[in-house]
Amino acid sequence: MIDFDDDEGDFVEHAPWEPKTPRAERGPLRDAPLATLTATPATEQARALVAELVKRYPRPQAAQGRIYARDKTLDSYQTAAAAFLADLLDAIRRGRSEGWLRSSQRKTDYSGQIVTWRMFDGVRTSWQQAGLLDHKPGYDGSRAMGNPGPPRGMLTRYRATPALQGLCAEHGVTPQNVREHFKFVPVMPAELVQLTKPHHKTPEIPTVHRLRADVAALNAFMQQHTLTHPTDEIIHLGWVRKFHKAENLARYRWDKGGRLYSYPQDAGCYQQIQEDKRVQMRIDGEAVAEVDISSSYLTIFYAWIGQPLDTEADAYGDILGPTKLDRVVTKFFINYHFGNGDFLAAWRSGVVADVRKILKKKAIAPEEFNPKRYNLREVKRRVLEHHPLLERWGHPIGGRARDWSDLMFAESEVVIGSMKELMAQGVPSLPVHDSLIVPASHQALAVKTITHQFQTRLGVSPSLDVTHLWDF
Repeated sequence: MIDFDDDEGDFVEHAPWEPKTPRAERGPLRDAPLATLTATPATEQARALVAELVKRYPRPQAAQGRIYARDKTLDSYQTAAAAFLADLLDAIRRGRSEGWLRSSQRKTDYSGQIVTWRMFDGVRTSWQQAGLLDHKPGYDGSRAMGNPGPPRGMLTRYRATPALQGLCAEHGVTPQNVREHFKFVPVMPAELVQLTKPHHKTPEIPTVHRLRADVAALNAFMQQHTLTHPTDEIIHLGWVRKFHKAENLARYRWDKGGRLYSYPQDAGCYQQIQEDKRVQMRIDGEAVAEVDISSSYLTIFYAWIGQPLDTEADAYGDILGPTKLDRVVTKFFINYHFGNGDFLAAWRSGVVADVRKILKKKAIAPEEFNPKRYNLREVKRRVLEHHPLLERWGHPIGGRARDWSDLMFAESEVVIGSMKELMAQGVPSLPVHDSLIVPASHQALAVKTITHQFQTRLGVSPSLDVTHLWDF
């Protein structure tokens, strides 16, 4: 399935907003993996299990419809049942979302996929009616279609009930061995340039042709190289470039967002794993270095203002305290301001969860963060004491209004420009939004290239941090 909505924005199932999700459920629902709907049975036990499910719970029929009997339809329904079942069991195996799985209800997301919307809808409807699925309806964000709910929407969630797990166990299929009984096939989206938040079909225009050709060239080049990890399975099929905020396609300038996302966006995605694990990867068998644009958004913002950021000092360091945790909270507070236009005013549960998720990726124990230690009025005072120009964010800069999507685009142009420049010299690189991973032997070239791209596009030099395996 194509995941057009990487950040779970406004473009999901048109269902009423349900504001009273118990707090304990919100984290698991938020962490639910996306259904791939590509798995097929690989053992006799799995095939027998799927056949029994299809026989017991056939596809619902319309009142006037005939009972389906054609082999093609039955095969398609069986394919959908197998793929959905495998994803449900695999979500339990991962242990990060209490078994919840997310899936789009937009019919167009199933176009050209292994499982069609008609067949998926039949399986989920039949299984829900039989009590085999827990179901949490999705909703559109308040910015979409005038909805009253929160600004960001959520895709519909499903979870296998004990009844479904019991049926699977009777055939010897469990969440723990699901990958022995089913073959999971990662799929690369057909469209390399996507419009999300809001979602639009990508138009066929010269600008898109150029952008698509750039991504295709980077993908083809990376396919000539290997990406491995000593302990974890890393799967990288290619990148997709995602643009945002195309409210009016006729006037859209393709300058909002624009980051590259590695596919599949799943547990095996190098962009999703912790930093200390990321630097254990190998490109063509060689150790890697990760070159990070320190204070990327802040540096871009200062460049737009015309007052270059002091790159000799850590822009986030020692504002709230000397620890790594203090630095993460400072950076989060500033980036929240860039993303929302307002300063963070309350440590809501979702915000706390976001901070802890960042800490986990940085190999810092999430439980170390106690929001009571960070009074937000004091945090704001200290941040503005060091960076008073942040008061100007949300007001026109250089004669035009700017927001997070403009910052992201400027950053993406530096990163992609660097990747293309390195590719021309035969050097593979892997973007992680504001950083590039390169073979360690090409670290100096990567630093030089990113600096050159930043200077060319923004007129200032960035502060770059280089991380290696031995730094952990």
